[in-house]
Amino acid sequence: MKNGIIVEWKKIRHKNLLKTSLITIFLFISLIVLKDIFINIRVRELGMEHWILSIDTILIFLIIPVISGILYTFMINSEYTERTIVNYMSAMVNRNIFIVSKVIVWLFSHLLMVLIVYLVTYIGSLVIFPTTDLVMRFYDFGIHFLKSSLLSFLSLALLVPISIFQKSSYIPSIVSTLGIVAVGISATQLTGILPFILPWTASFILSQPVALPRNFMILGYIITIISSLLFYSLGLVIVNRQDI
Repeated sequence: MKNGIIVEWKKIRHKNLLKTSLITIFLFISLIVLKDIFINIRVRELGMEHWILSIDTILIFLIIPVISGILYTFMINSEYTERTIVNYMSAMVNRNIFIVSKVIVWLFSHLLMVLIVYLVTYIGSLVIFPTTDLVMRFYDFGIHFLKSSLLSFLSLALLVPISIFQKSSYIPSIVSTLGIVAVGISATQLTGILPFILPWTASFILSQPVALPRNFMILGYIITIISSLLFYSLGLVIVNRQDI
């Protein structure tokens, strides 16, 4: 497993996939923070919680999932397009390691994108909302962004079986990424139990810093986690049955 993860990490670094993704995220969050510092003065009136919520929605559940989904799509489908998967499979009998290693590196890349958002947001908050309690804010921001990042990552689990099933075709996975993001954001338009019965809407609602009924929260977490595990498992089943 360790060797598989190292190999996948070297691949995305060699192809500059991760570098491009991180730079893109840095530019997005920097522009948003600079806008709120110098142009959008009203953000100070709305308060820090509203500001964090808007960044969470725009970056963690809109921009990052799209970029992260495209990153994973290229990680998988380029193997089929370039036929490197043939050599890789012949050198490593266990196909499960191949997929799990990619998912782990994908998760790490996803978290790195969120880390950039977290750090830039924290620095920006010191200018927009100056306070003396810097340590507590650093901790609160960290917990919030970590929770949101894990939930947004789990919401993308459907891409694993789709990208493997489609092999060299990038389009289905990219379209699915956009669909997942669109469905997740639509959770704001749903009420009652409805947003908690789909993993994509549930992950978005659970990330919000609002009071939710305990039974709905438990249902949302169960559906998000179990559906993600099922999608990952389905990906392993597909790759093990493929004629490569």
